[in-house]
Amino acid sequence: MLNSRITIVSAPVLLLGLLFFGCSKKEEAKRPPSAAAIAPEVKVLATVNGDPITLGEFQERFARAGIKPEKEAELQVKEEFLNRLIERKMMLREAQRRRIKVSLPEINARVEAMRTEQGKDMKETLDGLGIDFEKWKSDLWEDMMIEKLIAHDVVRKLRVPSSEVRQYYQENAQEFQRPEQVRVRQIVVATEEEAQKVLDQLQNEKADFAALARKKSTAPEAEEGGDLGFFAMGEMPGEFNVVFGLPRGGISSVVKSPYGYHIFKLEEKRKAGKMTFEEAYKEIAEKLSRQKQDVRYKQWLTELRGRTKFIVNYEGLQQ
Repeated sequence: MLNSRITIVSAPVLLLGLLFFGCSKKEEAKRPPSAAAIAPEVKVLATVNGDPITLGEFQERFARAGIKPEKEAELQVKEEFLNRLIERKMMLREAQRRRIKVSLPEINARVEAMRTEQGKDMKETLDGLGIDFEKWKSDLWEDMMIEKLIAHDVVRKLRVPSSEVRQYYQENAQEFQRPEQVRVRQIVVATEEEAQKVLDQLQNEKADFAALARKKSTAPEAEEGGDLGFFAMGEMPGEFNVVFGLPRGGISSVVKSPYGYHIFKLEEKRKAGKMTFEEAYKEIAEKLSRQKQDVRYKQWLTELRGRTKFIVNYEGLQQ
């Protein structure tokens, strides 16, 4: 029976918190040995339907996660970490029982999406962190198996009717009062000399701001043409406030900040006022959907636990 100290965590926290954990590819075809098959000198911290989590496995995963708790909180952190490993193993076994599959092309597509988003080769990034790329891909396979299980059992069955969205909008009017906002692009470079050259290209050569941002800017949003989206006064560092005095389409002079040398372009202005129902619809629907998913996920996890046999040895962590 499951020890009462095991707590429910939300699906996103669980998956992200254990991103670098996983089983080897051999586990796809062969179940791990039962607790009874493990040598007596190997300490078992928990079993999930007979599948063990050994002290050695726990210590390896805890180290890979890079968690370094304060001494007085170490045992509590390790207990919660063990809880997460137990839940992860429980969900992975359920996914395998249901014959959920994740193909190699799906994994490679996810890796490529990460590379595009971060602008860096994942293997180089992981090598720099001392993480084996092939092991990480196995970890990613495990994450994607659990994601598919949750998507099928939790997310797929949820709907947010338009009537609920409208009711929320009517009952929470204060949330949709919007201050003046601006939509801005920026180009960030390392030196003032570089910034002056860029400014000259914009003012005298009439270069396209977005194209130049993609080519020159060192900021994360460079691939989007330097687009920072909409923001209000006070939501960005103080150096950005210069944009509120620009006309639409206006370009700032060079602005220095701790991040480098900036040139801004004001794309749009939104006056202060209340968002319309149509403007707020997507935001509200996503919020209500997340709330429903969180409730349903906890119910689903409790149901899954009820069909699972656990043995937990927290005392084994005290060494």
